[in-house]
Amino acid sequence: MLRNIKFSIIILFGVLLTFGCENFLEGDDAGRASIPVFFSDVDGIKAALPGAYSRVYEYYDSEFYLYPEVAGDLLELSAIGENVKMFSQYNFVSEPDQEATAVGHIWAKGYDALANVNNILEYQPLLSTQFPNNKDELLGIRAEALFLRALIHFDLVRTYAQTYTYTEDASHLGIPALTLTPAENELNPRNTMAVVYDQIITDLQEAVDLFSDFPEADYLVPYRGSEMASRALLSKVYLYMQEWDNARAQAHIVLQNVGLTPHDDYVEMFRTLETGEEAIFVLSGQQKVSQVGKFYATSDPIAKASPKLMEVFSDTSDVRLNLLQEKSGTYQTLKYSRPEVNQIEFGSDLYVLRASEVLLIQAEAAIELNDFEQAKESIIRIQSRALNIPEDSLQIKLNTKDELLGVLEKERIKELNFEGQRLFDITRWHHNLKRYENTSSNVKELAYPSHLFALPIPLREINANENIIQNEGY
Repeated sequence: MLRNIKFSIIILFGVLLTFGCENFLEGDDAGRASIPVFFSDVDGIKAALPGAYSRVYEYYDSEFYLYPEVAGDLLELSAIGENVKMFSQYNFVSEPDQEATAVGHIWAKGYDALANVNNILEYQPLLSTQFPNNKDELLGIRAEALFLRALIHFDLVRTYAQTYTYTEDASHLGIPALTLTPAENELNPRNTMAVVYDQIITDLQEAVDLFSDFPEADYLVPYRGSEMASRALLSKVYLYMQEWDNARAQAHIVLQNVGLTPHDDYVEMFRTLETGEEAIFVLSGQQKVSQVGKFYATSDPIAKASPKLMEVFSDTSDVRLNLLQEKSGTYQTLKYSRPEVNQIEFGSDLYVLRASEVLLIQAEAAIELNDFEQAKESIIRIQSRALNIPEDSLQIKLNTKDELLGVLEKERIKELNFEGQRLFDITRWHHNLKRYENTSSNVKELAYPSHLFALPIPLREINANENIIQNEGY
């Protein structure tokens, strides 16, 4: 698929322009000829940016946002059968030839999004030279594109490769880390995990520098990249790398600038058009038909909460329980149901980064650094908001690393369920997957490590690119 990506850009007013079609990355002459024309002025690159965000939403909404939850241990599919969406990932029977499922879709749509972003980054320097009066605006566009490129690489490498710490030096295979659209007949191999993460960090650090140079820029937070979004993602990347000092440092900066959504506004953060104070980066569902919304629809959801998820909640006053609706003895998430919102005009917004997660990143890093007091303070902030109890009324009396990590995991489950996190947490912790004993899945337990914790590279990519090595076990 790296050699067959279609390049398309959605203009600000919703007009779809398609440049090149089949075989664009193989060097389609018509497609390549039209790209420089589109990027020949500032209006072109400005129009390309919302298209890039739309492409990221597309791969998130199709399967990426669902995959870590379906392959995790906190939900149950309501129906079982090969035609049910995400069935193969739920039962860990993904195969390379499943092009019309998550296996093919996340790869193809992810690299399609990357092609859009890389074209922006390729033409921005030339436009800055040609249009010096627009230099600051163009550098702002570059910053947003760098943030998106880092996010796309991070998402793809977590999906199609083992977690960063699978090998001690991250020398195992990641994905092709692309910073330019491949030339004709250029067959890019998979880079090591270390190389991919280095590229992610490089892009985010440059984005932070650029954003910080223009603090007054009109960035439509949280629906666009920003300095805080870049720092929050950096914190998360460092967490996966187990670089605890760096993770905590970036989290600290973010939390100095972004607060938590108050208890009374928590549910509305998900169920209305108000994103809440803690939103750092959200993919907008405006003018989109959301597949995630359909998957978790309250009327007939494909997936519901596992009893394992419900057992984590020990206090019935926890505000997060208000986003889990009981119906006929089972529970379903309400995070993607906005009853008073026109679903045709507004599909589901997808939270990518919010302050609650960053606070939990800070807590986890503090635990690993043996700063148990800071870890407790961070966790208590989350609990205080959830229970609507003053922080000084709460205590965590546990005092060992393992005990505190156990508390942290429960808070991540309660806070981040159904938000595209769970499988990635399990694998980065090197935990075994252990589902509810009466799960409808054929896989009740899966010991770490396992080749099944990464999706196979799509067969179409393997056949098109002789330099791509398939994941072990497929």
